[in-house]
Amino acid sequence: MTTNTLHNIAGSITAGCFSTILGHPLDTVKVHQQTSAHKFTNPSSLHVAKELCQGNALRLFKGIGPPMANQIIMNSVMFSVFHKLKDVTSQSGMDEKSASLCSGLLSGFATACLSTPFDWFKIQAQLSLTNKQVSRGSITATTEVTAKTDVLSICKHLWHDNNHRMTKVIQTIYRGHVPNLAREGVFTMVYLGTYDLISNAVRAKRYQQTNQQKYLPMHDVIMISSFTGACAWICNYPFDTIKSVMQSSKKKQGTESNLSTIGSTIQAIYKSGGVTSFFRGMGPSTLRAMLVTSARMLAYEKTLQILGD
Repeated sequence: MTTNTLHNIAGSITAGCFSTILGHPLDTVKVHQQTSAHKFTNPSSLHVAKELCQGNALRLFKGIGPPMANQIIMNSVMFSVFHKLKDVTSQSGMDEKSASLCSGLLSGFATACLSTPFDWFKIQAQLSLTNKQVSRGSITATTEVTAKTDVLSICKHLWHDNNHRMTKVIQTIYRGHVPNLAREGVFTMVYLGTYDLISNAVRAKRYQQTNQQKYLPMHDVIMISSFTGACAWICNYPFDTIKSVMQSSKKKQGTESNLSTIGSTIQAIYKSGGVTSFFRGMGPSTLRAMLVTSARMLAYEKTLQILGD
């Protein structure tokens, strides 16, 4: 394993931990707005957060384990695949813009294979926050949901609900994989691809008189990654809504969920409020994207700088 690879892994671990801790509470609010807004007295971001917290902000960190592990692994894949593909495409004669965007798209496809099952577990844990107040007095529903608050319990229910069949389990945790491929591909193409282009342009202009400076100042990293992260999230948000709704859908014993296909999910989302339903919760989610993407890139770049990559 090369030094550059080890440095990428170290940077990815730091970036994954830092960005997940900052972004997970807002992601919890976003998932509830996308999948169960009708259960809240007021579907606005602030009111949803208050009802979920009930005086304990740590409740918003429910289900942070899977996305933390996911981000560490996914960042390692995303950055490594992106830089490798960028080298290959550049050497093949592709122009810089096409090379950056193509590398971002393909690295997003690679990370989607990991993020789909991790997101399924995360969403199950986040939706377990539904409580007596949120579900408007349904004590029975509260008891059923809170029984699935940890990963082990979710795994047990997953195995039982799919009649102890591994093929069914895999189909369940990969539900929503196609929209997630689009989601991750578009996001990484815009986020990493555009970041690479802008940062290279800024670096070339700022240090055109000398080749000694390799790293951008951290405030440039924050500004560029916040901008590209927000643009990327706005572009991929409808795909994220479709994926979240598909992964949150339940199936009754012996029957398939009526939201098990992309077509039925899109139709159900549209019926719930038109085109705007695909963008429900985009406000806090875009804020989260800016926090997460800037924190991720800042931690990654700073780690590489410290390690002298």
